[in-house]
Amino acid sequence: MDALLIVSGIVAVLIGWIWLALQARNLSLGLLLLAIFLPLATLFLRRRGYALMPRLLMFVGLLLIFAGGAWLYRDQPERFDSLLAGDWLARPSAHQLEGELMGQRFVPDRAYWKAQELILEEGEDQRVRRSLSIRFANTPDLLRQRRIERLPGDEGAGPELVLQWYTGALEAPGLRRVVDDYTLSLDFAPQADGRTRVNIHLHLPSPEATRVTGEVWLEETPGWLKALQPLDAKPAPVSPVSRPAVQRPVQVPVAPQLGDWQTISLLALLDEPELFIDQNIRLTTVTARVYEGRLKAVSGDQRVVIAQPRGPNQVDYHFHPLDIRSLEVRYRSRR
Repeated sequence: MDALLIVSGIVAVLIGWIWLALQARNLSLGLLLLAIFLPLATLFLRRRGYALMPRLLMFVGLLLIFAGGAWLYRDQPERFDSLLAGDWLARPSAHQLEGELMGQRFVPDRAYWKAQELILEEGEDQRVRRSLSIRFANTPDLLRQRRIERLPGDEGAGPELVLQWYTGALEAPGLRRVVDDYTLSLDFAPQADGRTRVNIHLHLPSPEATRVTGEVWLEETPGWLKALQPLDAKPAPVSPVSRPAVQRPVQVPVAPQLGDWQTISLLALLDEPELFIDQNIRLTTVTARVYEGRLKAVSGDQRVVIAQPRGPNQVDYHFHPLDIRSLEVRYRSRR
């Protein structure tokens, strides 16, 4: 809407400008040049012979431009500042990662490892607009494997997340620390050229409105990851002893029946949840975690709720659609 107001205002000003110049042809040379080169100045001149309607159209166009600019500053203050600074074209990011950070679009320009932190930053070198830091200072034991995973409810301490987001040109950036109740998957893959590819999947609860998925590149391999590489070397596999092949009976596939696990699509579950309510569901997340339980509901914000019995009590797990890799259902027999 803000862009529509600004563009409409610019078009109205241009039409009024051309109209004013055409109407000023019968005036003196000085007034004609003023209408051509300084049309906005004619808005403050009275009784000089300028037509009213072209000037009124330019005035309305200016109001539309100011209204669109105010709307843009309210909703996207960082974009407003970029336009004022002349940065009209969005710069492409070198990383294949995007998402949201506290409800704001997050496309980091830089990714690097510092001390025991993975840092993603968006913005100029001297002015960071948004950043995400994943800190392992309190959990160094996690840096003993290339793949790091964390789910809500996991025991033990997890990495600390530090979120920084843009709140306006004249205000300090927002800052929040998160220590639990998030989904995190990091997969570090060192390359032969000395760089490291990192696959990231991060999802925070609704209040933080943060979701980041994709891959980034570190220009240098972190020291802890270099120390793991010699441990990854494995001896050449021993060729297996040849044994006579044993013919196995051929099994004819059987059509799914009640009690068998059947794959279902996430879209079908979200569109018609009543078909699967109270059925046994097996859910696999993007981090390869498997949860099995009874489908309790699909919440208003499209989260899949699975209930698991825990002794005399019941535990409910909530999954965002982006966290789900596959779904299977096992129908209960109805008597």
